[in-house]
Formats: sequence, C-alpha cells, structure tokens
Amino acid sequence: MPTLPVVTDGAFIHQFELGPWDNFQYLIGDAGSRECAVVDPAWDLATIEREAARIDVKIAAVLCTHSHFDHVDQVEALLKNHDVPVYMLRQEIDFSGFRCENLRPASPGDTVAIGKVAIDLLHTPGHTPGSVCYRVQGSVVTGDTLFVDGCGRCDFVGGDPETMYATLKRLTEELPGDTVMYPGHNYGQTPTASLDAQLQSNPYLRAPTVADFIKHRMDGKTPGTALPPKPDWTPGK
Repeated sequence: MPTLPVVTDGAFIHQFELGPWDNFQYLIGDAGSRECAVVDPAWDLATIEREAARIDVKIAAVLCTHSHFDHVDQVEALLKNHDVPVYMLRQEIDFSGFRCENLRPASPGDTVAIGKVAIDLLHTPGHTPGSVCYRVQGSVVTGDTLFVDGCGRCDFVGGDPETMYATLKRLTEELPGDTVMYPGHNYGQTPTASLDAQLQSNPYLRAPTVADFIKHRMDGKTPGTALPPKPDWTPGK
C-alpha cells in the first residue's frame, strides 16, 4: 500500500499539477481511513481519479476554494462517479450562481470532517467574494488567495484589492508562522512555503500600506475584467 504524505496527526496532503495554467490539485484527508477530499477538481477527471487510485485513497468529498472554472470544471463529472458532498462558501455561491448536485453551502468557520481529520474553512475574500482557504492542522490550502511569492488577481469580476490586502494581513497574523502554505497554482520557485518565509520574500505580503499593495497588484490591470475563455487542452498534448 503506498505511503501517504502525512502532515501531522494522521492527516495527509497530496499535491500534483494538472492543466495548462499550472493548477495544483490536492487530495487531503485521513491517512488512517485513507478517505480524502478533492480540492478544486479541474481540467481532467481521469487524471484525478488515476492519482487517487495510485496512492490508494477513496474520494469522500469535494472542497472548492472558489468558483472559477479552472478550479471547478470537473465537479459535475466527478459527481457522476462519486456520490459525495461538495462544499463551497455560501458567499461564493451567491456571487457566482454556481450549482451542482450535493452542494453544501458552507459558512466561515465551519469544519469539514474527512475521517478523523478536521478541515477548517477560512473566509479569504479578495480574489472573489467567497474565496476560502482550507486549514489542515499545521498547513493551509490557499487556492488563488496566496501563491508562493504571489497572490491572486484582484481585477477579475468580484475581485477587490483592498479586501485582498486585509485578507492577507489577517491570514499571516492569525496563523502561526510555521504554517505550510499549499497554493492553487505552481507559480513560485517552490511548490509550498511557510508563511514566515513568505513574509520575507513575497512582495505582496511586504507591501507596507494598502495603497502600496493596490498600486502593485493592480498595475496594468482593469477592474471588472472578465475571466479569459477556457483553453482547449488535452492531457499529454
């Protein structure tokens, strides 16, 4: 039986890259029961299911960090094969109109149990109004809120740079510095990083004022920009 990447106290986080936009996919859950949640299933369900089979885990839930298609476009396909709950913050559902079978509107501060592992939902608006990070003990899966040496765009419809600045400040002040951040895209020089390390190197976290942050984050950007169309992409091509 394959060994799982245990974080601590029986929880595991398995990270792999998928899609033309360098998305990270995550299987997170309980190493004892080998149950897992898929975070942001996108681009190709067959690849996700093969990865779950390869490490011998059972899909028990879907966790959505936000509603952009490069994070949710395989939810419906997954539900055809796995009758599991899908969690998204109610604020994001209301903003986006996202709908699917088994949708469980969640609230900030809720906890989702996968086996014996508790996953905490942290409301982190800025990229979208209902963006959420998933805290798993000493780690946090950040979606498009925070990247290694970057952060999510705030010019797309629903984005707000002032809100993002407050979110990032709160996130880095309230979580321990040794918390390991697992981002939604592979945009940095490393696939993960501690928050302490990011406070030293991430230019968006080092912005001294909200005005400085907005100037940097919105440079060359137009508020209210529509998402780009989904590219035609096939795994292995």
